[in-house]
Amino acid sequence: MGRPTLFHVELKRRGWDDWEEFCVHFTVGARTLADRTGQRRLATASVGRTSFDRWAKPTYSGRPRAEAAQVLEHIFGYSVEELFSPARTSAELRQPPTEAAAVIADRWPSTSRLIMPAIGAAGMWELTGRDSLAGTAAAVQVMTATHHEGSDEVHVLDPDGGLKQFLRPTARRGFLMGVEEHPDGYGLYVLDAASARRAQAVASSLGNSIAIPKAYRLDKLTYAILWFLAQLDDGLLADDQALDAESRNLEMYLALPRSSPNRQLLELTSAGSSWWASAFCAHYIERELQSAGEIPAFWTREQCGAEAAPWLFFRHKIDYLKSTGRFADGGQAATRVFCVPEASVARTEPYERILLLLAIALMERHGIRVRLVTDSAYADMDGVAFIPGQKAVVANWVRTGEALWAANTTISRADLRSYGTAFADAEQIDLLTNADPKNRLEELARFLGIDWTWVTTRCRAVAEQGVAGLVQTRSRHLTNEGIDDALSFLGTFAPRL
Repeated sequence: MGRPTLFHVELKRRGWDDWEEFCVHFTVGARTLADRTGQRRLATASVGRTSFDRWAKPTYSGRPRAEAAQVLEHIFGYSVEELFSPARTSAELRQPPTEAAAVIADRWPSTSRLIMPAIGAAGMWELTGRDSLAGTAAAVQVMTATHHEGSDEVHVLDPDGGLKQFLRPTARRGFLMGVEEHPDGYGLYVLDAASARRAQAVASSLGNSIAIPKAYRLDKLTYAILWFLAQLDDGLLADDQALDAESRNLEMYLALPRSSPNRQLLELTSAGSSWWASAFCAHYIERELQSAGEIPAFWTREQCGAEAAPWLFFRHKIDYLKSTGRFADGGQAATRVFCVPEASVARTEPYERILLLLAIALMERHGIRVRLVTDSAYADMDGVAFIPGQKAVVANWVRTGEALWAANTTISRADLRSYGTAFADAEQIDLLTNADPKNRLEELARFLGIDWTWVTTRCRAVAEQGVAGLVQTRSRHLTNEGIDDALSFLGTFAPRL
């Protein structure tokens, strides 16, 4: 006698091998599926005792059809073809944690690893930092995911209720990861544990299915956001008390004609140091430009995604970008120059380049005309707000060595001539020559090696869901407003199907 069908095995495992018990779950599943799909006829689907007894035989080789097949696939998480084929042995069964770890190791080998102590048990997802990021780790529960044709969600099945323990409110960050097999491999879908907890609260008791939007498929875009934001958020939470105490010294630093404090004076994580230095520089520039009668030109030192991504998440950065809008005059926009040498692009991962694209897109969204130069001679140019013939407000916090920041305002003619020459050169060698923001951003994507159609389409999908479901901010110093705005803006350029 051959192996029993998967349907027979699942009935026994779940305790649904009694017709009346099975019908309870089938009816609830039918109504739930009807609500989700809008197919009202599903709500009245039922299974007679004769059909159930026939299906439940270990050697049944037929295939239920129509509404019954849809409901069975929904409540069991397998296709009808799989349900009524011989069940595989435990050695043949796919192990979601193993597959997830293999996919992550293959796609992001230098930045993360997934540690799963046992099948069904929560593991640890380690994110390795670089540059201004120190790395972090989050709890992760990896489970099988399935989807129905035409649905924009995948469903993680939890028939034994094991997720309840993992999703209980705790101080740790956690992610639910669904693993779905595709003809060309495996797809990973991620949901922040807080979002999964809310989804579980409203999920059907039938199999405890939790829906994850397909937009949260782990790829270069979603991984970039998760990788950066999780590290930034955890670092700022660790520094919360120290940052609160240090921010009381803001006025003291602002009163100095120039300042360059040593970072060794403060015991902060790299994320906390970045936030505090960036916040000071933003306040310093805004104070120095209060009486500016002309539109300044800005130069920024960020050269890679990890350096530029704070524009997307720091609350004070979003406020700073909004305030820059006051310099628009008669349709003339403020400009901001980036120097990104080709060597800097080559040394960064594709997903990190997406963060740079998003940061620049956010600036364009706020009406700032971005210029891009690649000449490495300008790689160490100051971050500066420049008013020709009047003054230059220098505020560096990126790549400042042992100093948290370096800030001063100069009216020296020699300095003004030097900065003026740099901005004039940038206008001449700008790679983003098009007059239209969409075309400029498309030129930037091409320079960064990012597929324009793919990234705009993915940005639109994630923007429709919002980043919070993928990874939530917990620090009061962070906001999703900027990243959601940038995603939405790039998404408007996606081709309409």
